[in-house]
Amino acid sequence: MLRRNRLLTANALVSALLVLALLIGLNYLGTEHHARWDLTATREHSLSPQTLKILRTLPGPTEAIAFPSADSTGRYRDLLGTYQYYSKNFQYRLVDPDRNPAEAQKFKVTSYGQIVLQRGAVTYTVDDATEDALTNGLLHVLETGKKSVYVVQGDGEVPLDDFTRVGMGTVKQALTGKGFDVKPLFLIKEPRVPADASAVILASPSQELPPQVLDALDGYYRDGGHLLVLVDPTSPAGVRAWLGREFHVAAPGGLVVDPVSRLLGANPAVPIVTQYPYSDITQNFNLATAFPVATPLVPDAKAKDVTVTPIVKSSEASYVKTNLDAKDISYQAGVDRKGASMLGVEVTPAAGAGAAPQPPAASVTPTAPGAPAKGAAASKGAGAKPAAVQAAAAKGSAVLFGNSSFIRNSYVGLVGNRDLFTSTVAWLTQSGNLVSIAPRVSPFDPFIISGQQGRYLFVGSVIALPLALLLLGGSVYFRRRSL
Repeated sequence: MLRRNRLLTANALVSALLVLALLIGLNYLGTEHHARWDLTATREHSLSPQTLKILRTLPGPTEAIAFPSADSTGRYRDLLGTYQYYSKNFQYRLVDPDRNPAEAQKFKVTSYGQIVLQRGAVTYTVDDATEDALTNGLLHVLETGKKSVYVVQGDGEVPLDDFTRVGMGTVKQALTGKGFDVKPLFLIKEPRVPADASAVILASPSQELPPQVLDALDGYYRDGGHLLVLVDPTSPAGVRAWLGREFHVAAPGGLVVDPVSRLLGANPAVPIVTQYPYSDITQNFNLATAFPVATPLVPDAKAKDVTVTPIVKSSEASYVKTNLDAKDISYQAGVDRKGASMLGVEVTPAAGAGAAPQPPAASVTPTAPGAPAKGAAASKGAGAKPAAVQAAAAKGSAVLFGNSSFIRNSYVGLVGNRDLFTSTVAWLTQSGNLVSIAPRVSPFDPFIISGQQGRYLFVGSVIALPLALLLLGGSVYFRRRSL
């Protein structure tokens, strides 16, 4: 009897050890060699082929430091965990910005939800926890070094390091957080744009640009450089004439008034844009943007060596107030111009342009309201260029906005203004590498049953199944009693 008890005890111990070893082995395999299957119709829980290609070719360790809010931690863990699943070189960690403000300050995190991608000394900040934003952020940090963005100063432009209402210190911080090296550029002292410039920003100069400044910008643009130019209704006529002559986009002046903005609670002089023409910059862009005190841009339809693509337009109900001195901004028939106005455009070389010298481009003369003589004089003086210099088509690209207020500190925080600006700079500097990944959503596939099917379900689940279980249980009960 004693021997039998020992054998049973030993058998139980061995069985318990085998079960324990099996659990440990399964846990190890599940941790180190787990597999995933996405059985959804649109594979919404899987990464796109573009992302998988980038992850599988990551050349070295890349870390993502996410700063989610308390209620979105799970979503960030799922997304970043999926990236980590496909590449051992991708690691991530979640940081509570409220409990670790020092780390949030170290990475210049300005809002909940930002993700800082770090590869060596290179960092890039992603604002959204989406596959599209995160994959494009990876492309940025895979670049060999920081890209330099120069901001022209010295002629009354929007001050770069100014954090008052009129400055652009906030957008400088946004670009710095995304890995750009932002520097002032005084072309009044330097003969040309530095060779390491990935893009140059000219933000609403309040004075006529000296010839040497225009020469430097023209040379940079024609040699393949990338320019972001912002003008306002009060910009000097010579600067607006330069846009027409160099980019084939006139800035005739005037104030864009959009009555639709009043419906959204804003001043009509602040056009609010919620829908965008298709362009490289605004594809998948669904945030509203506001442009206080904007002036229209008018592309030259006859231009052959450039392609002008609108990126921001006011509503069809808007009109252009031509008299800037008028105190009443209501529409005046016969004086004001009614219809949608372009507030931002992309300018790229047309197919085949630049292969051979082209005739001098026709100048688009601005019709500045109230000051035609001054504008013509300025055009001839500060902006005029010899025809020989204009013989070759430009190789560069440019983005023009008829507004500078949307990047100033007082308005850049409005809804999507900052995102539009950073997307524009990203397009100018990285357009060839960025990928576009459309969000995948579950198709709406409702389960609809007829009245007869509903009755069958009711009878089956509420009556038949419980009755069958009752009969089965009763038969088992009476059978065991009879034993």
